[in-house]
Amino acid sequence: MRPQSPIPLNDRRRSPDLLSRPFISSSSSSSSPSPSPPSSPLLRKHSPDAAPLLPPPPPPPPPPPHHHHRRTTTTYYLSWLALAAFIALSIMMLLRTLLLTAAAATPCAVSAACYHGFRSAFSFDAHLLASSPRHAAWMGALRNDTLLTSLSIPGTHDTMTYAIGSDVLQCQNWNLSVQLAAGLRYFDVRARLRDDQLHIYHGDGDTGFGYQDVLLEVFGFLARNPSEAVVLRVKQEGPPLPGQRNNTLTFEEAFNYYLHNSSITAKQAARHMHDWDPAAPLPALGDLRSKVLVLQDFPADHDGPANKYGVAWDDGRQMVLEDRWIVPDVHHLRDKWTAIREALERAAGDVQDNKALYLSHVSASVGVLPIEAAAGPRNGSVVGMNDETGRWLENGDQAGRTGIVIFDFPGKRAIEAVLARNAAYNA
Repeated sequence: MRPQSPIPLNDRRRSPDLLSRPFISSSSSSSSPSPSPPSSPLLRKHSPDAAPLLPPPPPPPPPPPHHHHRRTTTTYYLSWLALAAFIALSIMMLLRTLLLTAAAATPCAVSAACYHGFRSAFSFDAHLLASSPRHAAWMGALRNDTLLTSLSIPGTHDTMTYAIGSDVLQCQNWNLSVQLAAGLRYFDVRARLRDDQLHIYHGDGDTGFGYQDVLLEVFGFLARNPSEAVVLRVKQEGPPLPGQRNNTLTFEEAFNYYLHNSSITAKQAARHMHDWDPAAPLPALGDLRSKVLVLQDFPADHDGPANKYGVAWDDGRQMVLEDRWIVPDVHHLRDKWTAIREALERAAGDVQDNKALYLSHVSASVGVLPIEAAAGPRNGSVVGMNDETGRWLENGDQAGRTGIVIFDFPGKRAIEAVLARNAAYNA
């Protein structure tokens, strides 16, 4: 056998252990001496005196910079930036929600005459009058012989809707207690029968209050302020509603239950409900102090008289009513103002013969939001009805009584502009 060839350089690099393997001839045996290895420098055993071996191959060059790593770093930072932007946006949205919630809980987060972004000099800040004893007992300054029909009385439309939670249905931003203390004396209560009880609604919207709540608040106020009188519209807002049990009472029977049979309200009702006589003239203030006069806006059973419990609503005899509550849009609010102004002019100009109550609704709630009708739209393109009415009254374009002026979201100036018309009847 021929001697093995020297190991090529590339093989030597892959198998360095072969460098020290001796050269073996095919004719060698165990007894014969081993021949000297070839003198090839590639196979010569290295010693200090020997010529150096070929230097090892240089290490491979380092790989070029990885653009993938650069892209990964960039993507990492972009992800953090996106996360930071998302967190910042979430915080901003949370702050906005908190501000809107605060605005809903208070008349305004900015100024007294602002509410939910609507601004009006004659709206929203009725609470500023609620701490004044003068407004809680303003009727005490008037003579007893002052006729109810001669008075100028501020009031509210859909009185109990301050917590209803719907822009379409909400008409007030203060509760009944604040309204009473601020000097409002006419209240609009709309009820539906459910589970044989009267619950306060606006259309199909449940306010969360019952007729009993209204009576207790009013009776308590009159007990503390016996100089005052309250005019209370009681309206059947719709047919009976299904509840946890079937209704067994009619609307009229439920109305009477609170007056005569309820262990909670009947005793106070006996003291504070006006003893209405349909055949008698409309009462003077002295007969109404500490009392509630009902405006009956519900049918009596068995075709009973429409004025069985109080002044019949819009019967054309004892009531002169302006109630243009449908307005196509905010641009037609000028037509609504014309109707209000004409009603106020009529109340001021007609002979005061004690034959009828004059009622003017400053409110509107179909075609426009109640708050838009009261304060005008947010962009201020149209003047709200509270401002139109308040300015007309303050300017004194026509002296005399206003009758009952019924507001949504009334403010301090609107209430005081109505009350100022009673100065002629001071005791």
